[in-house]
Amino acid sequence: MPNSNRKDRLIKEYIHDPYFTKEKFHDPSICKRCGVVFHDGIFQWMEPPPANAEKMICPACRRIEDRYEGGVVVLEGEFMQNHKDEIMNIIRNTEDREMKYRPLERIIEIKDEGDRIVVTTTYEHLARAIGEAVHRAYKGNLNIQYPEGSKYVRVHWIR
Repeated sequence: MPNSNRKDRLIKEYIHDPYFTKEKFHDPSICKRCGVVFHDGIFQWMEPPPANAEKMICPACRRIEDRYEGGVVVLEGEFMQNHKDEIMNIIRNTEDREMKYRPLERIIEIKDEGDRIVVTTTYEHLARAIGEAVHRAYKGNLNIQYPEGSKYVRVHWIR
């Protein structure tokens, strides 16, 4: 009979993100680099931005500055090489769409290595969305892995 009062059970560790501080940002706050506003507990795009907003640097801008990626997407194969412009459009359109709802989801860098494209993102949602958008458009083989837990993703697509 299991005893629910046991003290030696495993406790799931909190996934620490060094780019979110323990204290909340002042409400409202505005990023002096990208203009995203922290208001009512969330980051959002606001037009016009609040006049009384305190200046800060948002977690996404800090991640971009430090090149601290939350996801990586590798796209490769002969098909990718022959349709590079269309695939780049899918990547950019996916970023634009995701940023409307998740302002901290951004592309850090896109490397065109000739036979493959490597995209690094600030957080895992955008990397996964890019992989799924390319796969929806062109099929191929899509592999999504969360090797370091749920706050990092590796996406690989080939066709």
